[in-house]
Amino acid sequence: MAKKRSATKPEATKSEQQVNKTKAVRDYLKTHRKATNIEIAEALGKQGIDISPNYVGNIKATSKKKRRAVKKVVAKSGVGIPELKAAFALLKACGSVGAAKEALAAAEEIRSMVQ
Repeated sequence: MAKKRSATKPEATKSEQQVNKTKAVRDYLKTHRKATNIEIAEALGKQGIDISPNYVGNIKATSKKKRRAVKKVVAKSGVGIPELKAAFALLKACGSVGAAKEALAAAEEIRSMVQ
């Protein structure tokens, strides 16, 4: 005969209670811009987040790489960050670049009719 499962849920395991370490590092960096990797690892360790200084360095380097890419596009194209955010929102709403281009063409056609 098969055993019946209990109706109550077991306590949440440690893996289910994991903290997003990357988010914790970014949040700490927002308030402590000049903090070193070791300082960040120690401060997060006091909060109960076990993280190595090397991992903190990887997180910082990745965020700097993304920031540099955005700055390069802004400087090259002359388009500002608010315009880029609007473009990403349009892409997300349309689903693809082709659909976004069609929407822009329709908007341009409507604009020419109204003026």
